[in-house]
Amino acid sequence: MSHKKSLSVLLVVSLALFVLFAGCMSRKYVEKGTFVLDVSRNGAASPSDSTAILRVRTLRVSPRYEGKSFVYRTSDLGYESDYYNEFFSPPDTMMTEEVRDWLQGSGLFGEVVDYTGQLEHTHVLEGEVIDLYGDYSERGGARSKAVLGVEFRFIQEIDAESKLIFQRRYRKAIPVASTAPDVLVQGWNDALRKILTELEADLRETPVSG
Repeated sequence: MSHKKSLSVLLVVSLALFVLFAGCMSRKYVEKGTFVLDVSRNGAASPSDSTAILRVRTLRVSPRYEGKSFVYRTSDLGYESDYYNEFFSPPDTMMTEEVRDWLQGSGLFGEVVDYTGQLEHTHVLEGEVIDLYGDYSERGGARSKAVLGVEFRFIQEIDAESKLIFQRRYRKAIPVASTAPDVLVQGWNDALRKILTELEADLRETPVSG
Protein backbone atom coordinates (compact mmCIF):
# COMPACT_ATOMS: atom_id res chain seq x y z
CA MET A 1 0.00 0.00 0.00
CA SER A 2 1.39 3.40 -1.00
CA HIS A 3 2.18 6.07 1.58
CA LYS A 4 -0.50 8.32 0.10
CA LYS A 5 -3.16 5.60 0.31
CA SER A 6 -2.19 4.81 3.90
CA LEU A 7 -2.69 8.44 4.85
CA SER A 8 -6.12 8.43 3.22
CA VAL A 9 -7.21 5.34 5.14
CA LEU A 10 -5.92 6.82 8.38
CA LEU A 11 -7.80 10.05 7.70
CA VAL A 12 -11.07 8.20 7.06
CA VAL A 13 -10.69 6.12 10.24
CA SER A 14 -9.85 9.19 12.30
CA LEU A 15 -12.86 11.05 10.93
CA ALA A 16 -15.15 8.13 11.71
CA LEU A 17 -13.87 7.91 15.29
CA PHE A 18 -14.32 11.66 15.72
CA VAL A 19 -17.94 11.51 14.52
CA LEU A 20 -18.65 8.57 16.83
CA PHE A 21 -17.05 10.31 19.81
CA ALA A 22 -18.87 13.57 19.09
CA GLY A 23 -22.18 11.69 18.88
CA CYS A 24 -21.58 10.06 22.25
CA MET A 25 -20.63 13.38 23.83
CA SER A 26 -23.74 15.11 22.50
CA ARG A 27 -26.09 12.34 23.67
CA LYS A 28 -28.04 13.57 26.69
CA TYR A 29 -27.32 11.71 29.91
CA VAL A 30 -30.50 10.47 31.59
CA GLU A 31 -30.35 10.26 35.37
CA LYS A 32 -32.24 7.60 37.27
CA GLY A 33 -35.25 8.72 39.27
CA THR A 34 -35.63 7.21 42.74
CA PHE A 35 -38.88 7.33 44.71
CA VAL A 36 -40.29 6.23 48.06
CA LEU A 37 -43.71 5.21 49.32
CA ASP A 38 -45.03 7.48 52.08
CA VAL A 39 -48.45 7.03 53.66
CA SER A 40 -47.96 8.83 56.96
CA ARG A 41 -51.34 9.31 58.62
CA ASN A 42 -52.68 12.81 59.19
CA GLY A 43 -52.55 14.06 62.76
CA ALA A 44 -51.05 12.52 65.87
CA ALA A 45 -50.92 8.79 66.55
CA SER A 46 -53.75 7.34 68.64
CA PRO A 47 -52.83 6.49 72.26
CA SER A 48 -52.99 2.85 73.28
CA ASP A 49 -53.66 1.02 76.53
CA SER A 50 -53.45 -2.40 74.88
CA THR A 51 -51.06 -5.07 76.11
CA ALA A 52 -51.06 -6.82 72.73
CA ILE A 53 -47.77 -6.80 70.84
CA LEU A 54 -47.87 -7.15 67.07
CA ARG A 55 -44.96 -8.44 65.03
CA VAL A 56 -45.06 -7.43 61.38
CA ARG A 57 -43.12 -9.89 59.29
CA THR A 58 -41.39 -8.65 56.16
CA LEU A 59 -43.92 -8.72 53.36
CA ARG A 60 -43.21 -11.09 50.51
CA VAL A 61 -43.42 -9.60 47.04
CA SER A 62 -44.38 -11.47 43.88
CA PRO A 63 -41.23 -12.23 41.85
CA ARG A 64 -42.70 -10.14 39.05
CA TYR A 65 -42.40 -6.97 41.17
CA GLU A 66 -39.68 -7.72 43.74
CA GLY A 67 -36.99 -5.63 42.02
CA LYS A 68 -36.59 -1.89 42.56
CA SER A 69 -37.39 -0.97 38.94
CA PHE A 70 -40.94 0.19 38.20
CA VAL A 71 -43.09 -2.30 36.29
CA TYR A 72 -45.67 -1.29 33.67
CA ARG A 73 -48.45 -3.35 32.15
CA THR A 74 -48.59 -2.60 28.43
CA SER A 75 -51.18 -5.14 27.22
CA ASP A 76 -53.21 -8.12 28.43
CA LEU A 77 -50.07 -10.26 28.64
CA GLY A 78 -47.33 -7.67 28.23
CA TYR A 79 -45.23 -6.17 31.03
CA GLU A 80 -42.01 -4.18 30.98
CA SER A 81 -39.63 -2.78 33.58
CA ASP A 82 -38.31 0.78 33.68
CA TYR A 83 -34.55 0.99 34.10
CA TYR A 84 -34.60 4.75 34.69
CA ASN A 85 -37.24 4.94 37.44
CA GLU A 86 -37.12 2.82 40.57
CA PHE A 87 -37.84 2.61 44.28
CA PHE A 88 -35.19 3.96 46.65
CA SER A 89 -35.14 0.61 48.47
CA PRO A 90 -36.61 -2.82 47.65
CA PRO A 91 -40.43 -2.77 47.82
CA ASP A 92 -40.63 -5.51 50.47
CA THR A 93 -38.54 -3.48 52.93
CA MET A 94 -40.21 -0.16 52.16
CA MET A 95 -43.79 -1.41 52.26
CA THR A 96 -43.25 -3.39 55.47
CA GLU A 97 -41.99 -0.24 57.17
CA GLU A 98 -45.05 1.71 56.02
CA VAL A 99 -47.40 -1.01 57.33
CA ARG A 100 -45.62 -1.16 60.69
CA ASP A 101 -45.62 2.62 61.16
CA TRP A 102 -49.29 2.87 60.21
CA LEU A 103 -50.38 0.22 62.70
CA GLN A 104 -48.18 1.65 65.44
CA GLY A 105 -50.15 4.87 65.08
CA SER A 106 -53.51 3.08 65.13
CA GLY A 107 -53.57 2.60 68.91
CA LEU A 108 -54.70 -1.00 68.49
CA PHE A 109 -51.50 -2.49 69.93
CA GLY A 110 -49.21 -1.63 72.78
CA GLU A 111 -46.21 -2.13 70.50
CA VAL A 112 -45.68 -2.93 66.84
CA VAL A 113 -42.29 -4.50 66.17
CA ASP A 114 -40.38 -6.01 63.27
CA TYR A 115 -38.75 -9.42 63.13
CA THR A 116 -35.71 -8.16 65.06
CA GLY A 117 -37.75 -7.05 68.06
CA GLN A 118 -36.94 -8.68 71.41
CA LEU A 119 -40.42 -8.30 72.93
CA GLU A 120 -42.57 -11.41 73.22
CA HIS A 121 -45.32 -10.85 70.68
CA THR A 122 -48.95 -11.92 70.95
CA HIS A 123 -49.96 -11.44 67.31
CA VAL A 124 -48.37 -11.60 63.88
CA LEU A 125 -49.23 -9.83 60.66
CA GLU A 126 -47.83 -11.31 57.49
CA GLY A 127 -48.62 -10.57 53.89
CA GLU A 128 -47.77 -10.77 50.23
CA VAL A 129 -47.70 -8.00 47.65
CA ILE A 130 -49.50 -9.53 44.68
CA ASP A 131 -49.77 -6.49 42.39
CA LEU A 132 -47.49 -3.47 42.11
CA TYR A 133 -47.48 -1.90 38.66
CA GLY A 134 -48.59 0.95 36.47
CA ASP A 135 -51.36 -0.18 34.14
CA TYR A 136 -50.81 1.63 30.84
CA SER A 137 -52.47 -1.00 28.67
CA GLU A 138 -55.60 1.13 28.05
CA ARG A 139 -57.64 -2.05 27.78
CA GLY A 140 -61.18 -1.22 26.81
CA GLY A 141 -60.27 2.47 26.65
CA ALA A 142 -59.68 2.61 30.40
CA ARG A 143 -57.47 5.29 31.91
CA SER A 144 -53.99 4.57 33.20
CA LYS A 145 -53.93 3.29 36.78
CA ALA A 146 -51.60 2.70 39.69
CA VAL A 147 -52.35 -0.86 40.81
CA LEU A 148 -51.52 -2.30 44.21
CA GLY A 149 -52.72 -5.57 45.69
CA VAL A 150 -51.77 -7.04 49.08
CA GLU A 151 -53.00 -10.11 50.92
CA PHE A 152 -52.74 -9.96 54.73
CA ARG A 153 -53.02 -12.69 57.35
CA PHE A 154 -53.58 -11.76 61.00
CA ILE A 155 -52.47 -14.48 63.42
CA GLN A 156 -52.76 -14.82 67.18
CA GLU A 157 -49.82 -16.52 68.88
CA ILE A 158 -50.30 -17.39 72.54
CA ASP A 159 -48.71 -20.24 74.49
CA ALA A 160 -46.82 -21.42 71.40
CA GLU A 161 -50.08 -21.91 69.52
CA SER A 162 -50.94 -20.06 66.31
CA LYS A 163 -54.49 -19.25 65.29
CA LEU A 164 -55.44 -17.56 62.04
CA ILE A 165 -57.85 -14.74 62.94
CA PHE A 166 -58.56 -13.48 59.46
CA GLN A 167 -57.15 -13.44 55.95
CA ARG A 168 -58.10 -10.91 53.29
CA ARG A 169 -56.88 -9.68 49.94
CA TYR A 170 -56.99 -5.92 49.31
CA ARG A 171 -56.60 -4.48 45.83
CA LYS A 172 -56.82 -0.91 44.56
CA ALA A 173 -56.50 0.52 41.04
CA ILE A 174 -56.14 4.30 41.29
CA PRO A 175 -56.63 6.32 38.06
CA VAL A 176 -53.62 8.53 37.28
CA ALA A 177 -53.57 11.63 35.10
CA SER A 178 -50.33 10.80 33.26
CA THR A 179 -47.56 8.23 32.94
CA ALA A 180 -45.04 10.46 34.75
CA PRO A 181 -43.25 8.40 37.43
CA ASP A 182 -44.02 10.84 40.28
CA VAL A 183 -47.72 10.72 39.37
CA LEU A 184 -47.61 6.91 39.42
CA VAL A 185 -45.96 6.91 42.86
CA GLN A 186 -48.64 9.23 44.19
CA GLY A 187 -51.21 6.77 42.88
CA TRP A 188 -49.47 3.92 44.71
CA ASN A 189 -49.39 6.01 47.88
CA ASP A 190 -53.14 6.64 47.59
CA ALA A 191 -53.74 2.93 47.01
CA LEU A 192 -51.64 1.88 50.00
CA ARG A 193 -53.35 4.45 52.24
CA LYS A 194 -56.78 3.09 51.28
CA ILE A 195 -55.62 -0.50 51.85
CA LEU A 196 -54.16 0.27 55.28
CA THR A 197 -57.29 2.20 56.27
CA GLU A 198 -59.39 -0.86 55.42
CA LEU A 199 -56.96 -3.19 57.18
CA GLU A 200 -57.13 -1.05 60.32
CA ALA A 201 -60.93 -1.07 60.18
CA ASP A 202 -60.91 -4.88 59.92
CA LEU A 203 -58.54 -5.13 62.88
CA ARG A 204 -60.82 -2.87 64.95
CA GLU A 205 -63.64 -5.35 64.40
CA THR A 206 -61.41 -8.17 65.60
CA PRO A 207 -61.00 -8.78 69.34
CA VAL A 208 -57.34 -8.08 70.05
CA SER A 209 -56.16 -9.07 73.51
CA GLY A 210 -52.72 -9.69 74.95
